[in-house]
Amino acid sequence: MDKIIFLDANIFLEVALRDKKSENCKKLLLDINNGDYHGYTSDFIVYACLLQIQYKTKDSSLMKNFILFLNSINNLTVLRPSFAEMIKAAEYRDKYKLDFDDSLVVSSMVNNGIDTLISQDADFNKVSIIKVRQP
Repeated sequence: MDKIIFLDANIFLEVALRDKKSENCKKLLLDINNGDYHGYTSDFIVYACLLQIQYKTKDSSLMKNFILFLNSINNLTVLRPSFAEMIKAAEYRDKYKLDFDDSLVVSSMVNNGIDTLISQDADFNKVSIIKVRQP
């Protein structure tokens, strides 16, 4: 696996919601924290995770703990997509037949020179300009 990776929302949600692949995702986040990888994600993904936590648990304290947890991970950078990246995302949406949130991931990756995505979302497999890995 490459040393610079982009993390999709499902990686964080596995851990936050203690889903079936949470152990693999926890290990990956620990590896990032320990400096084995440099992880990137976007503020859009953070917001999407918070909305899912709110929707699935209705627990504001879990939302707060999620934010604190993300903030505590060393070697994790949260990017903020620019308007230019959003425009490019709309183009990727059409080109690869993705939802806008997935196309925004691709656009953020390309704009920041990141070619490896860690995700459990099979929709990314049809995107030829990035490599997709499971946690």
